[in-house]
Amino acid sequence: MKKLKSFFFGIIGFTLMSFSTFAFDLNKSLHEIKNFRFVSDKFASAGMIDLKQYSHIKEYGFKHVINLIPGMQLKERRHVESLGMTYEQIPVDWGNPKLADFEKFVDFMKSYGDEKVFVHCQLNWRASSFVYLYRVTQLGVSQKEAKTDLKAIWKPHDGWDKYIKEVIQAYQK
Repeated sequence: MKKLKSFFFGIIGFTLMSFSTFAFDLNKSLHEIKNFRFVSDKFASAGMIDLKQYSHIKEYGFKHVINLIPGMQLKERRHVESLGMTYEQIPVDWGNPKLADFEKFVDFMKSYGDEKVFVHCQLNWRASSFVYLYRVTQLGVSQKEAKTDLKAIWKPHDGWDKYIKEVIQAYQK
């Protein structure tokens, strides 16, 4: 009985150690993605991602990807969908973001329910701004709290500070 107990606890210990090593490696892999930022356990954003890194996104449990970069991204779409995740693209013009872009983002987010969502653009400036706006206008997170995550990536400028204010005003009506 003593040998069986030792064997059993040895298996549990090995399993826990293996899982924690896997979780550490996966978490490290996610943070190797340009400007990767978790804002909750189900919501993250980042800059441009290498196609190989999508396997880490998938392993972490993300089900949906939203790309905010303009231009045709067929290779990325095919790769993401081949991994079993959904892929949506909202071509947000850096110099002229529209309220309609954010409204489309909100529609996608609502359709995903409580599933994990990964949002990206080139440097995580557009993405972190949309994530900030979503948290403030849809989830009721205070601007102060949400701004901490936004400022960890960048301080909006080039008209983005104005865009953010306009979107918040549009949703306060």
